[in-house]
Amino acid sequence: MPYYQGYCTDPLKEALLAITGKEVPRETCLLDGVFNCSELDDGETVALGDWCTQNARPHWATGDGILEAAELLVSRAKENDNI
Repeated sequence: MPYYQGYCTDPLKEALLAITGKEVPRETCLLDGVFNCSELDDGETVALGDWCTQNARPHWATGDGILEAAELLVSRAKENDNI
C-alpha cells in the first residue's frame, strides 16, 4: 500500500485487504484515496459489496458487514490520528 510520509493514501483498500486477505481488483472498484464508501457512487458500492461477499472470511460473513468493519477500522484510525 502506498504511503506518503507515514500517511496511508488508500485506507479503505488496505482495511479490506486486512479483513479478506485479498486486494480488491481495480476492475471491481477503484479505491485509490477512498476513506469511506460514501465517496463511491451506487454502482461502485454494489460491486464492492458483491466482491466482499465473494471473498468473505469467515465464509458466513456478509458483504455489508465487511464494508462496515473496514469503514470502522478507517474511522477509528482517523479519530486517533493514526492516519
